[in-house]
Amino acid sequence: MAKLYNTPGVAFTDKPEQYRETLAQNEMNPLRSVYRSLVNMGAASCTTAKEKKHTTITNFIAINSFIGSLVYLVIAIIWDNWFYFGSVAILTVASMATILLNSFNYNISARILYIIGINVAVFFNTLFSGGETGADSFLILAVVLPFIVFDIKKPAYIVLGVLLPMFLLYTYSSVAPYFIQYNFNAEQQLLLKRINILFEVGLLLSAVYQFLQYNSEIEEELESSNAAMMMQTNELKRSNGDLEQFAYIISHDLKTPVRNISSFMNLLVTKHGSSLNPEAKEFVTYSHSGAKRLERLIDDVLAYCRIGTNLSKPIPVNMNDVVNTLKFELREKTTAANANIVIAKELPIVNNVHASLMYHILQNLINNGLKFNATEEPEITINWTNSLNHYTFSVSDNGIGISKEYSTTIFQMFKRLHNEHEYDGTGIGLAICKKIVEYYNGEIWFESETGKGTTFYFSIRKF
Repeated sequence: MAKLYNTPGVAFTDKPEQYRETLAQNEMNPLRSVYRSLVNMGAASCTTAKEKKHTTITNFIAINSFIGSLVYLVIAIIWDNWFYFGSVAILTVASMATILLNSFNYNISARILYIIGINVAVFFNTLFSGGETGADSFLILAVVLPFIVFDIKKPAYIVLGVLLPMFLLYTYSSVAPYFIQYNFNAEQQLLLKRINILFEVGLLLSAVYQFLQYNSEIEEELESSNAAMMMQTNELKRSNGDLEQFAYIISHDLKTPVRNISSFMNLLVTKHGSSLNPEAKEFVTYSHSGAKRLERLIDDVLAYCRIGTNLSKPIPVNMNDVVNTLKFELREKTTAANANIVIAKELPIVNNVHASLMYHILQNLINNGLKFNATEEPEITINWTNSLNHYTFSVSDNGIGISKEYSTTIFQMFKRLHNEHEYDGTGIGLAICKKIVEYYNGEIWFESETGKGTTFYFSIRKF
Protein backbone atom coordinates (compact mmCIF):
# COMPACT_ATOMS: atom_id res chain seq x y z
CA MET A 1 0.00 0.00 0.00
CA ALA A 2 1.29 3.45 -0.87
CA LYS A 3 2.06 5.71 2.05
CA LEU A 4 2.77 9.38 2.59
CA TYR A 5 6.01 10.53 4.16
CA ASN A 6 5.44 13.18 6.82
CA THR A 7 7.31 16.00 5.14
CA PRO A 8 5.66 19.42 5.62
CA GLY A 9 3.54 20.39 2.67
CA VAL A 10 4.76 17.67 0.31
CA ALA A 11 3.03 14.40 -0.51
CA PHE A 12 5.07 11.38 -1.64
CA THR A 13 4.30 7.88 -2.70
CA ASP A 14 6.37 5.02 -1.33
CA LYS A 15 9.23 5.64 -3.79
CA PRO A 16 12.40 6.14 -1.71
CA GLU A 17 14.32 7.80 -4.55
CA GLN A 18 11.59 10.48 -4.92
CA TYR A 19 11.62 11.05 -1.17
CA ARG A 20 15.42 11.39 -1.04
CA GLU A 21 15.43 13.73 -4.05
CA THR A 22 12.95 16.11 -2.42
CA LEU A 23 14.82 16.05 0.89
CA ALA A 24 18.00 16.95 -0.99
CA GLN A 25 16.22 19.87 -2.65
CA ASN A 26 15.06 21.13 0.74
CA GLU A 27 18.60 20.85 2.14
CA MET A 28 19.97 22.81 -0.82
CA ASN A 29 17.31 25.50 -0.36
CA PRO A 30 16.85 26.05 3.41
CA LEU A 31 14.66 29.14 2.85
CA ARG A 32 12.16 27.07 0.90
CA SER A 33 12.18 24.42 3.62
CA VAL A 34 11.50 27.03 6.34
CA TYR A 35 8.76 28.62 4.23
CA ARG A 36 7.03 25.25 3.65
CA SER A 37 7.27 24.45 7.37
CA LEU A 38 5.68 27.76 8.32
CA VAL A 39 2.89 27.44 5.73
CA ASN A 40 1.99 23.99 7.07
CA MET A 41 2.24 24.95 10.74
CA GLY A 42 -0.58 23.13 12.57
CA ALA A 43 -1.99 21.58 9.37
CA ALA A 44 -0.86 18.04 10.27
CA SER A 45 -3.20 17.92 13.28
CA CYS A 46 -6.29 18.95 11.27
CA THR A 47 -8.92 16.21 11.10
CA THR A 48 -10.36 17.14 7.71
CA ALA A 49 -8.93 18.23 4.37
CA LYS A 50 -11.06 21.38 4.44
CA GLU A 51 -9.70 22.39 7.86
CA LYS A 52 -6.17 21.71 6.67
CA LYS A 53 -6.74 23.93 3.62
CA HIS A 54 -8.02 26.86 5.71
CA THR A 55 -5.11 26.54 8.15
CA THR A 56 -2.56 26.47 5.34
CA ILE A 57 -4.08 29.51 3.62
CA THR A 58 -4.17 31.45 6.90
CA ASN A 59 -0.47 30.74 7.47
CA PHE A 60 0.34 31.76 3.92
CA ILE A 61 -1.45 35.12 4.25
CA ALA A 62 0.12 35.73 7.68
CA ILE A 63 3.63 35.08 6.28
CA ASN A 64 3.09 37.55 3.45
CA SER A 65 1.69 40.12 5.88
CA PHE A 66 4.69 39.67 8.13
CA ILE A 67 7.15 40.12 5.26
CA GLY A 68 5.28 43.19 4.01
CA SER A 69 5.12 44.68 7.50
CA LEU A 70 8.93 44.53 7.74
CA VAL A 71 9.17 46.73 4.62
CA TYR A 72 6.75 49.26 6.10
CA LEU A 73 8.59 49.24 9.44
CA VAL A 74 11.80 50.20 7.63
CA ILE A 75 9.93 53.02 5.82
CA ALA A 76 8.55 54.29 9.15
CA ILE A 77 12.04 54.36 10.66
CA ILE A 78 13.62 56.11 7.65
CA TRP A 79 10.86 58.72 7.52
CA ASP A 80 10.84 59.05 11.29
CA ASN A 81 7.10 58.49 11.79
CA TRP A 82 6.80 56.45 14.98
CA PHE A 83 3.01 56.56 15.09
CA TYR A 84 2.99 54.90 11.68
CA PHE A 85 5.61 52.46 12.99
CA GLY A 86 3.25 51.48 15.82
CA SER A 87 0.34 50.84 13.47
CA VAL A 88 2.51 48.59 11.29
CA ALA A 89 3.83 46.78 14.38
CA ILE A 90 0.24 45.68 15.14
CA LEU A 91 0.23 43.81 11.82
CA THR A 92 3.66 42.31 12.54
CA VAL A 93 2.61 40.98 15.93
CA ALA A 94 -0.77 39.74 14.64
CA SER A 95 0.93 37.82 11.80
CA MET A 96 3.44 36.16 14.13
CA ALA A 97 0.74 35.34 16.70
CA THR A 98 -1.46 33.77 13.99
CA ILE A 99 1.23 31.28 12.96
CA LEU A 100 2.06 30.59 16.62
CA LEU A 101 -1.57 29.86 17.50
CA ASN A 102 -1.88 27.54 14.52
CA SER A 103 1.21 25.65 15.69
CA PHE A 104 -0.60 25.00 19.00
CA ASN A 105 -3.74 23.89 17.09
CA TYR A 106 -5.83 26.96 18.01
CA ASN A 107 -6.86 27.27 14.38
CA ILE A 108 -10.12 29.19 14.78
CA SER A 109 -8.60 31.58 17.32
CA ALA A 110 -5.68 32.20 14.96
CA ARG A 111 -8.00 33.23 12.13
CA ILE A 112 -10.13 35.48 14.30
CA LEU A 113 -7.02 37.16 15.73
CA TYR A 114 -5.59 37.68 12.26
CA ILE A 115 -8.79 39.19 10.85
CA ILE A 116 -9.10 41.61 13.77
CA GLY A 117 -5.37 42.39 13.76
CA ILE A 118 -5.08 43.13 10.06
CA ASN A 119 -8.18 45.35 10.04
CA VAL A 120 -7.06 47.38 13.06
CA ALA A 121 -3.51 47.64 11.71
CA VAL A 122 -4.66 48.83 8.26
CA PHE A 123 -7.12 51.29 9.81
CA PHE A 124 -4.48 53.03 11.94
CA ASN A 125 -1.92 52.68 9.18
CA THR A 126 -4.22 54.70 6.89
CA LEU A 127 -4.89 57.30 9.60
CA PHE A 128 -1.20 57.89 10.33
CA SER A 129 0.10 57.69 6.73
CA GLY A 130 -2.55 59.83 5.00
CA GLY A 131 -5.51 59.39 2.69
CA GLU A 132 -3.46 59.74 -0.52
CA THR A 133 -1.45 56.56 0.16
CA GLY A 134 -4.37 54.33 -0.85
CA ALA A 135 -3.85 52.22 2.26
CA ASP A 136 -7.63 52.10 2.79
CA SER A 137 -7.85 49.78 -0.25
CA PHE A 138 -6.46 47.05 2.00
CA LEU A 139 -9.69 47.30 4.03
CA ILE A 140 -11.63 46.52 0.85
CA LEU A 141 -9.43 43.44 0.31
CA ALA A 142 -10.07 42.47 3.93
CA VAL A 143 -13.79 42.08 3.16
CA VAL A 144 -12.89 39.08 0.99
CA LEU A 145 -10.56 37.57 3.60
CA PRO A 146 -13.13 35.71 5.78
CA PHE A 147 -14.48 33.86 2.73
CA ILE A 148 -10.96 32.51 2.14
CA VAL A 149 -9.91 31.49 5.66
CA PHE A 150 -13.29 30.30 7.00
CA ASP A 151 -15.75 27.65 5.96
CA ILE A 152 -18.70 29.31 4.25
CA LYS A 153 -20.98 27.10 6.41
CA LYS A 154 -19.90 29.07 9.50
CA PRO A 155 -21.77 32.37 8.95
CA ALA A 156 -20.86 33.90 12.35
CA TYR A 157 -17.17 34.14 11.39
CA ILE A 158 -18.01 35.36 7.88
CA VAL A 159 -20.24 38.13 9.28
CA LEU A 160 -17.54 39.19 11.75
CA GLY A 161 -14.91 39.34 9.03
CA VAL A 162 -17.11 41.36 6.67
CA LEU A 163 -18.71 43.83 9.10
CA LEU A 164 -15.44 44.84 10.78
CA PRO A 165 -13.66 46.30 7.68
CA MET A 166 -16.96 47.81 6.45
CA PHE A 167 -17.40 49.58 9.80
CA LEU A 168 -13.81 50.85 9.76
CA LEU A 169 -14.21 52.13 6.19
CA TYR A 170 -17.39 53.93 7.20
CA THR A 171 -15.79 55.60 10.23
CA TYR A 172 -12.51 56.50 8.49
CA SER A 173 -13.73 59.76 6.91
CA SER A 174 -15.02 60.98 10.28
CA VAL A 175 -11.84 60.16 12.20
CA ALA A 176 -9.19 61.00 9.57
CA PRO A 177 -9.19 64.83 10.08
CA TYR A 178 -7.90 64.39 13.66
CA PHE A 179 -4.78 62.58 12.40
CA ILE A 180 -3.68 64.94 9.59
CA GLN A 181 -0.85 66.32 11.72
CA TYR A 182 0.71 62.81 11.90
CA ASN A 183 0.53 62.16 8.13
CA PHE A 184 3.43 61.91 5.72
CA ASN A 185 3.96 64.82 3.37
CA ALA A 186 2.44 64.75 -0.14
CA GLU A 187 5.62 63.44 -1.81
CA GLN A 188 5.99 60.65 0.73
CA GLN A 189 2.33 59.70 0.41
CA LEU A 190 2.66 59.41 -3.37
CA LEU A 191 5.70 57.15 -3.03
CA LEU A 192 3.97 55.05 -0.38
CA LYS A 193 0.96 54.69 -2.66
CA ARG A 194 3.20 53.18 -5.34
CA ILE A 195 4.72 50.82 -2.78
CA ASN A 196 1.24 49.78 -1.67
CA ILE A 197 0.26 49.02 -5.27
CA LEU A 198 3.41 46.94 -5.76
CA PHE A 199 2.70 45.07 -2.56
CA GLU A 200 -0.90 44.37 -3.59
CA VAL A 201 0.30 43.01 -6.96
CA GLY A 202 2.95 40.89 -5.20
CA LEU A 203 0.34 39.58 -2.79
CA LEU A 204 -1.92 38.63 -5.70
CA LEU A 205 0.90 36.82 -7.54
CA SER A 206 1.99 34.94 -4.43
CA ALA A 207 -1.66 33.94 -3.83
CA VAL A 208 -1.83 32.50 -7.34
CA TYR A 209 1.43 30.61 -6.73
CA GLN A 210 0.16 29.26 -3.42
CA PHE A 211 -3.10 28.18 -5.05
CA LEU A 212 -1.25 26.29 -7.79
CA GLN A 213 1.15 24.75 -5.26
CA TYR A 214 -1.72 23.62 -3.04
CA ASN A 215 -3.56 22.08 -6.00
CA SER A 216 -0.37 20.28 -7.02
CA GLU A 217 -0.03 18.76 -3.54
CA ILE A 218 -3.69 17.73 -3.50
CA GLU A 219 -3.25 16.05 -6.89
CA GLU A 220 -0.21 14.14 -5.61
CA GLU A 221 -2.06 13.01 -2.51
CA LEU A 222 -5.09 12.04 -4.60
CA GLU A 223 -2.89 10.09 -6.99
CA SER A 224 -1.27 8.28 -4.06
CA SER A 225 -4.68 7.56 -2.50
CA ASN A 226 -6.03 6.25 -5.80
CA ALA A 227 -3.02 3.96 -6.15
CA ALA A 228 -3.57 2.68 -2.62
CA MET A 229 -7.27 2.11 -3.31
CA MET A 230 -6.43 0.25 -6.51
CA MET A 231 -4.06 -2.02 -4.59
CA GLN A 232 -6.72 -2.63 -1.94
CA THR A 233 -9.30 -3.40 -4.63
CA ASN A 234 -6.97 -5.91 -6.28
CA GLU A 235 -6.18 -7.46 -2.92
CA LEU A 236 -9.89 -7.71 -2.12
CA LYS A 237 -10.57 -9.40 -5.45
CA ARG A 238 -7.78 -11.86 -4.77
CA SER A 239 -9.08 -12.55 -1.26
CA ASN A 240 -12.60 -13.10 -2.57
CA GLY A 241 -11.22 -15.50 -5.16
CA ASP A 242 -9.35 -17.40 -2.44
CA LEU A 243 -12.52 -17.49 -0.34
CA GLU A 244 -14.57 -18.91 -3.20
CA GLN A 245 -11.89 -21.52 -3.85
CA PHE A 246 -11.84 -22.38 -0.15
CA ALA A 247 -15.63 -22.72 -0.13
CA TYR A 248 -15.43 -25.06 -3.13
CA ILE A 249 -12.80 -27.20 -1.41
CA ILE A 250 -14.94 -27.42 1.71
CA SER A 251 -18.15 -28.24 -0.17
CA HIS A 252 -16.61 -30.83 -2.48
CA ASP A 253 -13.14 -32.07 -1.59
CA LEU A 254 -13.68 -32.30 2.19
CA LYS A 255 -17.32 -33.31 2.45
CA THR A 256 -16.95 -36.25 0.04
CA PRO A 257 -14.49 -38.29 2.16
CA VAL A 258 -16.43 -37.46 5.32
CA ARG A 259 -19.62 -38.80 3.74
CA ASN A 260 -17.71 -41.91 2.68
CA ILE A 261 -16.56 -42.53 6.24
CA SER A 262 -20.11 -42.17 7.53
CA SER A 263 -21.50 -44.44 4.79
CA PHE A 264 -18.95 -47.18 5.36
CA MET A 265 -19.59 -47.08 9.10
CA ASN A 266 -23.29 -47.62 8.37
CA LEU A 267 -22.45 -50.54 6.05
CA LEU A 268 -20.18 -52.03 8.67
CA VAL A 269 -22.95 -51.98 11.28
CA THR A 270 -25.56 -53.25 8.80
CA LYS A 271 -23.55 -56.21 7.46
CA HIS A 272 -21.37 -57.18 10.40
CA GLY A 273 -23.11 -55.63 13.38
CA SER A 274 -24.17 -59.03 14.80
CA SER A 275 -20.60 -60.33 14.80
CA LEU A 276 -19.05 -57.28 16.47
CA ASN A 277 -18.36 -57.38 20.18
CA PRO A 278 -19.77 -54.57 22.39
CA GLU A 279 -16.47 -52.65 22.47
CA ALA A 280 -16.17 -52.71 18.68
CA LYS A 281 -19.78 -51.53 18.32
CA GLU A 282 -18.99 -48.65 20.68
CA PHE A 283 -15.96 -47.66 18.60
CA VAL A 284 -18.02 -47.76 15.40
CA THR A 285 -20.74 -45.64 17.02
CA TYR A 286 -18.16 -43.03 18.11
CA SER A 287 -16.62 -42.99 14.63
CA HIS A 288 -20.01 -42.58 12.96
CA SER A 289 -20.95 -39.81 15.41
CA GLY A 290 -17.62 -38.03 14.80
CA ALA A 291 -18.08 -38.20 11.03
CA LYS A 292 -21.59 -36.72 11.32
CA ARG A 293 -20.30 -33.96 13.59
CA LEU A 294 -17.47 -33.18 11.14
CA GLU A 295 -20.00 -32.99 8.29
CA ARG A 296 -22.13 -30.52 10.27
CA LEU A 297 -19.00 -28.53 11.11
CA ILE A 298 -18.04 -28.33 7.43
CA ASP A 299 -21.56 -27.17 6.55
CA ASP A 300 -21.41 -24.43 9.21
CA VAL A 301 -17.96 -23.21 8.16
CA LEU A 302 -19.16 -23.13 4.56
CA ALA A 303 -22.24 -21.13 5.57
CA TYR A 304 -20.02 -18.68 7.46
CA CYS A 305 -17.67 -18.21 4.51
CA ARG A 306 -20.50 -17.69 2.02
CA ILE A 307 -22.22 -14.90 3.95
CA GLY A 308 -22.34 -11.81 1.72
CA THR A 309 -21.24 -13.65 -1.46
CA ASN A 310 -23.34 -14.66 -4.46
CA LEU A 311 -26.43 -13.03 -2.99
CA SER A 312 -29.40 -11.99 -5.05
CA LYS A 313 -30.68 -8.41 -5.01
CA PRO A 314 -31.94 -7.44 -1.51
CA ILE A 315 -35.70 -7.19 -1.19
CA PRO A 316 -38.30 -6.31 1.47
CA VAL A 317 -38.68 -9.30 3.83
CA ASN A 318 -41.70 -9.87 6.06
CA MET A 319 -40.17 -11.10 9.34
CA ASN A 320 -43.51 -12.69 10.32
CA ASP A 321 -43.21 -15.05 7.33
CA VAL A 322 -39.67 -16.00 8.35
CA VAL A 323 -40.72 -16.84 11.91
CA ASN A 324 -43.82 -18.75 10.77
CA THR A 325 -41.67 -20.83 8.40
CA LEU A 326 -39.37 -21.70 11.29
CA LYS A 327 -42.31 -22.56 13.55
CA PHE A 328 -43.59 -24.96 10.90
CA GLU A 329 -40.18 -26.59 10.42
CA LEU A 330 -39.65 -26.94 14.18
CA ARG A 331 -43.16 -28.19 14.97
CA GLU A 332 -42.04 -31.76 15.78
CA LYS A 333 -39.23 -30.51 17.99
CA THR A 334 -41.40 -28.01 19.85
CA THR A 335 -44.19 -30.56 20.32
CA ALA A 336 -41.80 -33.14 21.75
CA ALA A 337 -40.31 -30.58 24.17
CA ASN A 338 -43.72 -29.04 25.03
CA ALA A 339 -42.22 -25.74 23.82
CA ASN A 340 -43.89 -22.64 22.46
CA ILE A 341 -42.63 -19.98 20.01
CA VAL A 342 -44.47 -16.68 20.48
CA ILE A 343 -44.50 -13.49 18.37
CA ALA A 344 -45.15 -10.73 20.93
CA LYS A 345 -46.45 -8.32 18.30
CA GLU A 346 -46.62 -8.29 14.55
CA LEU A 347 -43.12 -8.04 13.13
CA PRO A 348 -42.16 -5.40 10.54
CA ILE A 349 -41.26 -5.71 6.88
CA VAL A 350 -37.52 -5.01 6.60
CA ASN A 351 -36.29 -3.47 3.34
CA ASN A 352 -33.07 -4.28 1.49
CA VAL A 353 -32.25 -7.59 3.19
CA HIS A 354 -32.16 -11.25 2.18
CA ALA A 355 -34.75 -13.71 3.46
CA SER A 356 -32.17 -16.51 3.65
CA LEU A 357 -29.89 -14.50 5.95
CA MET A 358 -32.78 -13.37 8.17
CA TYR A 359 -33.79 -17.03 8.35
CA HIS A 360 -30.27 -18.04 9.49
CA ILE A 361 -30.24 -15.48 12.32
CA LEU A 362 -33.63 -16.43 13.73
CA GLN A 363 -33.06 -20.15 13.20
CA ASN A 364 -29.84 -20.07 15.25
CA LEU A 365 -31.29 -17.95 18.04
CA ILE A 366 -34.54 -19.93 18.32
CA ASN A 367 -32.73 -23.29 18.21
CA ASN A 368 -30.36 -22.10 20.96
CA GLY A 369 -33.34 -21.04 23.07
CA LEU A 370 -34.85 -24.52 22.71
CA LYS A 371 -31.58 -26.39 23.10
CA PHE A 372 -30.21 -24.64 26.19
CA ASN A 373 -33.43 -25.02 28.14
CA ALA A 374 -34.13 -27.37 31.02
CA THR A 375 -37.65 -26.16 31.90
CA GLU A 376 -40.76 -28.30 31.48
CA GLU A 377 -42.32 -25.73 29.15
CA PRO A 378 -39.65 -23.91 27.10
CA GLU A 379 -40.87 -20.61 25.65
CA ILE A 380 -39.29 -18.45 22.96
CA THR A 381 -40.62 -14.89 22.60
CA ILE A 382 -39.80 -12.76 19.56
CA ASN A 383 -40.29 -9.00 19.81
CA TRP A 384 -39.02 -5.80 18.21
CA THR A 385 -38.64 -2.05 18.71
CA ASN A 386 -38.46 0.81 16.23
CA SER A 387 -35.92 3.65 16.18
CA LEU A 388 -34.92 6.35 13.71
CA ASN A 389 -32.39 4.28 11.76
CA HIS A 390 -32.78 0.70 13.00
CA TYR A 391 -35.18 -2.12 13.71
CA THR A 392 -34.07 -3.91 16.86
CA PHE A 393 -35.30 -7.50 17.28
CA SER A 394 -35.16 -9.60 20.43
CA VAL A 395 -35.35 -13.37 20.92
CA SER A 396 -35.99 -14.26 24.58
CA ASP A 397 -36.03 -17.68 26.23
CA ASN A 398 -36.55 -19.07 29.72
CA GLY A 399 -33.54 -21.36 29.53
CA ILE A 400 -30.35 -21.90 31.53
CA GLY A 401 -28.92 -18.43 30.88
CA ILE A 402 -25.39 -17.26 30.04
CA SER A 403 -22.76 -15.84 32.37
CA LYS A 404 -21.78 -12.20 31.72
CA GLU A 405 -18.12 -13.16 31.35
CA TYR A 406 -18.96 -14.56 27.90
CA SER A 407 -20.49 -11.31 26.62
CA THR A 408 -17.83 -10.90 23.90
CA THR A 409 -16.30 -14.35 23.39
CA ILE A 410 -19.63 -16.08 22.81
CA PHE A 411 -19.79 -14.66 19.27
CA GLN A 412 -16.39 -16.07 18.30
CA MET A 413 -16.14 -19.09 16.00
CA PHE A 414 -15.98 -22.52 17.71
CA LYS A 415 -16.65 -20.94 21.12
CA ARG A 416 -18.60 -23.49 23.15
CA LEU A 417 -19.78 -22.88 26.70
CA HIS A 418 -20.69 -26.52 27.32
CA ASN A 419 -19.28 -29.95 26.60
CA GLU A 420 -20.50 -31.44 23.31
CA HIS A 421 -21.88 -34.45 25.23
CA GLU A 422 -24.12 -32.10 27.21
CA TYR A 423 -25.36 -29.97 24.32
CA ASP A 424 -24.87 -30.77 20.65
CA GLY A 425 -23.51 -28.16 18.24
CA THR A 426 -20.43 -26.85 16.46
CA GLY A 427 -20.02 -23.46 18.17
CA ILE A 428 -20.38 -21.50 14.93
CA GLY A 429 -24.06 -20.51 15.05
CA LEU A 430 -23.66 -17.22 16.94
CA ALA A 431 -20.59 -16.32 14.87
CA ILE A 432 -22.78 -16.69 11.76
CA CYS A 433 -25.43 -14.45 13.35
CA LYS A 434 -22.83 -11.80 14.16
CA LYS A 435 -21.38 -11.82 10.66
CA ILE A 436 -24.83 -11.51 9.05
CA VAL A 437 -25.87 -8.65 11.35
CA GLU A 438 -22.61 -6.77 10.71
CA TYR A 439 -23.12 -7.31 6.96
CA TYR A 440 -26.24 -5.14 7.36
CA ASN A 441 -24.33 -2.58 9.50
CA GLY A 442 -26.10 -3.70 12.66
CA GLU A 443 -25.10 -5.02 16.08
CA ILE A 444 -25.85 -8.12 18.14
CA TRP A 445 -25.67 -8.57 21.92
CA PHE A 446 -27.42 -10.35 24.76
CA GLU A 447 -28.74 -9.87 28.27
CA SER A 448 -28.91 -12.83 30.57
CA GLU A 449 -28.98 -14.10 34.13
CA THR A 450 -27.85 -17.62 34.94
CA GLY A 451 -30.83 -19.88 35.43
CA LYS A 452 -33.35 -17.23 34.38
CA GLY A 453 -33.10 -17.20 30.61
CA THR A 454 -31.42 -15.11 27.90
CA THR A 455 -32.51 -12.37 25.51
CA PHE A 456 -30.52 -11.88 22.31
CA TYR A 457 -30.87 -8.53 20.55
CA PHE A 458 -29.86 -7.70 16.98
CA SER A 459 -30.36 -4.49 15.01
CA ILE A 460 -30.85 -4.08 11.25
CA ARG A 461 -30.52 -0.72 9.52
CA LYS A 462 -33.64 0.53 7.77
CA PHE A 463 -31.85 1.96 4.73
